Amino acid sequence: MKVIFLDIDGVLNCKETPNPRKFPYIVDERLLKRLLPLCERTGAQVVMSSTWRYDPVGLLAARHFQIPFIDVIPDMPGEARHKEIMAWLSSHDDVSRYAVIDDEDDELDALPLFQPSASTGLTEEIAGGVADYLDGKTDKDMRSNRFIRVAQNVHAILKGHIG
Repeated sequence: MKVIFLDIDGVLNCKETPNPRKFPYIVDERLLKRLLPLCERTGAQVVMSSTWRYDPVGLLAARHFQIPFIDVIPDMPGEARHKEIMAWLSSHDDVSRYAVIDDEDDELDALPLFQPSASTGLTEEIAGGVADYLDGKTDKDMRSNRFIRVAQNVHAILKGHIG
């Protein structure tokens, strides 16, 4: 099985996503329309790694927007997201290939990270890169440069994402 570990904020919504009522959970249909063909083309299943996963309203919103997720990674307070992803993988030995789509680094350096900008969300280029990776055409991921990742890790520590 191929898996996409999906963050939502900064991936399926961005700074340009219309949100006139200021809802806390919003999906940009245009960005979701980039994810759906990626899943169809690769046969990948989506596992939600977003913080939406531990808020019942976030899960309801994800279902409302029809994000096609089959599971969520475990919530391990005080641990970095990569440990939560690795915990999920350790209990699913049928995964043949996986990719992480997340706008933040959150100590994901050892994982195949495809990192859109929170300003743009999921781009066609990144969706294509994920597809090529999942299809085994390349082993190259697509992440921000080192300086941006360091700043993101500091920001994650300050927000309490990394213990």
